Amino acid sequence: MVFSDTGPMLQNFMTRQSIPCAGFDFDLLARATAWTEMQDFCWMYPDVFPAVISARLEALTVQGFLIVEGTPPAQVDIDYEAIWKWDATAGLYHFGMKDPPYLNTQQAQQWMEYRATTAAPVDLFTTNDACEVLHKLPKPDLNKGLLGIMNRRRSIRSYEREPMSLESLRDCLFAGLGITGFLDTHLPEGSRLLPLKMTPSGGARNPYEAYVYAINVKDLAFGLYHYSAIDNTLGLLTTKPAVTATELLVGQYWADEAGAVILLVANFERTMWKYPHPTAYRVLLIEAGCISQNVSLAASNHQLTTTPTAALNDSAAHTLLQLDWIKQALVLAVLVGKPRLDAFEVQNFIPNERL
Repeated sequence: MVFSDTGPMLQNFMTRQSIPCAGFDFDLLARATAWTEMQDFCWMYPDVFPAVISARLEALTVQGFLIVEGTPPAQVDIDYEAIWKWDATAGLYHFGMKDPPYLNTQQAQQWMEYRATTAAPVDLFTTNDACEVLHKLPKPDLNKGLLGIMNRRRSIRSYEREPMSLESLRDCLFAGLGITGFLDTHLPEGSRLLPLKMTPSGGARNPYEAYVYAINVKDLAFGLYHYSAIDNTLGLLTTKPAVTATELLVGQYWADEAGAVILLVANFERTMWKYPHPTAYRVLLIEAGCISQNVSLAASNHQLTTTPTAALNDSAAHTLLQLDWIKQALVLAVLVGKPRLDAFEVQNFIPNERL
């Protein structure tokens, strides 16, 4: 139950439907904790006309708040109870955040103009001007070594027509997800060996699989691929993806011009197996950022650009990748490609004079 300006609302986080919470409806739902026949509901309310009870039950069923035994929605409910080991807190976020409404480019610009004129700006960094500074750290060299690679990392959304190399795609994938070895836990077979990668993972559960939407990669046909982290191979799924990269990324038109889009898909069961507390859901989401950063550094080493994005069409992703709505989700996409030569100038970069 949630509360709005018009009063209490019932919310089904799996279907993302909300309805006003009438007292009788709430009481009906509270009693429907197991499969219940219509006549049993009538016995519960001897002072209410059966036609009224039937009408309310039908309405709640149509609205998705009651399910009928043997129907597809009932099977989804059974699967959720069997699979989802975290509580409703994580479930509310996981299912409630799927397929949100997104602003198009014009709407986003209008929103930013509105915010800039109606809301005071928020500081994007904090200085030590109010503190006693005991140490002025030496200025780092941002032109060479690891920091030089990191300093070249930029999110550029305009690309050269020249394809990115297969070698650079391999490095991006391996840096983010490649299995370098195993940790022997001496547990029973099936759970004994934990894969180790170049990115941290809570409990070494490594819940992510990568899919590649290849668009402009040399010696790699256009299409959708699965990356096997254990084999370091690309398995072709289709040369005719059901949706374009732009459609998958809810109208981000530059996606169809990238070299490739790396899709990070979470498999929740891998983490749930060890961690029953819903805080593991937070850890799982953070891991996508760790993988994305490694992908970005490998790309920068090849003079490529990466743009991570969580603006995703969840329904399209589930159709494209044949995902299980409960067990899996596309959490993050990373666009990779050769940036346009003048891209850095377009971004109006201003060096930090406080270093």
